[in-house]
Amino acid sequence: MGDGRLDEARQGGSDGAGDGIGDGIGGGRGHAVVVGGSIAGLLAAAALARHAGRVTIVERDRYPDRPEPRKGVPQSRHTHLLLESGLLAVERFLPGLEAELVAAGALQVRSPTEFLQNMRGRWFGRGPATSTTLCLTRPLLEHGVRTRVLAHPRITAVQGTDVVGLTGTAQRVTGVRLRERGGERAGSDPTELPTELAADLVVDASGRSSHTPEWLERLGVARPAEDRVESGIGYATRVYRDGSDGALTDARLVYLVGDTTGAVIVPVEPAGTHMITFVTPRGEALPTAPGAFEALADRQPHPLVRQWIDEAEPVSPVYGYLRTENVRRAYDRTVPDGLLVTGDALCALNPVFGQGMSTAALAAVALDESLAAGSSNRRTQTALLAASGDAWAISTGADKARPGVTGNAAHQSLRDRFTGWYLARVQERCGVDPDVQDTFREVLALVAPPTRLFRPAVLRSVLFEKVAPADAAPPLRL
Repeated sequence: MGDGRLDEARQGGSDGAGDGIGDGIGGGRGHAVVVGGSIAGLLAAAALARHAGRVTIVERDRYPDRPEPRKGVPQSRHTHLLLESGLLAVERFLPGLEAELVAAGALQVRSPTEFLQNMRGRWFGRGPATSTTLCLTRPLLEHGVRTRVLAHPRITAVQGTDVVGLTGTAQRVTGVRLRERGGERAGSDPTELPTELAADLVVDASGRSSHTPEWLERLGVARPAEDRVESGIGYATRVYRDGSDGALTDARLVYLVGDTTGAVIVPVEPAGTHMITFVTPRGEALPTAPGAFEALADRQPHPLVRQWIDEAEPVSPVYGYLRTENVRRAYDRTVPDGLLVTGDALCALNPVFGQGMSTAALAAVALDESLAAGSSNRRTQTALLAASGDAWAISTGADKARPGVTGNAAHQSLRDRFTGWYLARVQERCGVDPDVQDTFREVLALVAPPTRLFRPAVLRSVLFEKVAPADAAPPLRL
């Protein structure tokens, strides 16, 4: 499936001449190389294929033939959501994909109709649907995106291959250095010297483990400055088959967030299957034993989660994950021509907020629009960073308020404290004011900017109206 050979990928490389992104890529000409073939890389390739003559994805793993977790995506066994903003962005490049995923088992959850949500001890109201969240496993989404992207005649994937460096100078990147992974291909030699693959543009979408800072140093470029906010929280996930038959609640997605813990119950494929993910506080060991995992249900703000687990049948081991730090790199200040960075390699968010895949899709839109406008390389990198700005503000704003948070960007300013106080008031009003809840949900889904929460109607409700009582009963039935 799109498994191009290295010698084929090397043909027709560019000499890298030019001043910026528009000089090598555009009008159906030029060769782009994408480092990393996960969601961010696949969507970046889809955007590039609208403008480049050829796009080569270099992926270290071998793609499975069907939806299943793969070694290079350790978080793929955990809960993932494709927010409304991400779904709209994906459909821009792959129209009809949502229908294909639903046919394969993905579920469209209407919010707030089918969404049971508790934040800070207060239940949100349920009513007419205003948005849709696509619930599915990460492997199903990635398989669906990958199948469509690699069917494009201008996109080729080189699998089982590591990118081990960049070629070019401090002023312009002209390609990548590759090495086939030992044991990944028949007859491959792990001691083989790297080969070079020329490109007019290299896009790093290799995720949190990106080596681009070190590669740039070898070319004489300073490492980009980093902002870090590390809450130290972890999370654990287990898959269950629902045994309640809807007796506990008619909601399809359950989301509870406390001050130090939280839980989410998400319907996934196949029908009747759910993922439960618990958030664990800083300093606590991940509960990888089934008993320790299920004990976390007793720490949630309502016994519903405990009751749901007691009725359900576990169908997987417990999987833990600790890479929850927020890291943003200022490539917009240092990136040389011929190189762009996107996805988690540029801005990695705390995964518990479920915004990573949608942010990657929004970055692909920014890349497409920048290429269409003929923007410079530096301006395009700035647009990619801006695409994650709202998600960064939401994720780090919540994490800064957690006890023990660390990192050079973890300090809470007066503005941060006011925003935190205001958002707490917003969440309190979500239980009784549908307009406030709809606006808050739009912001969390990255459909509207956070400033939308300060429009007059919301401001008036939040500041002057009564809040919902903290001990209100959950709306188990609509």
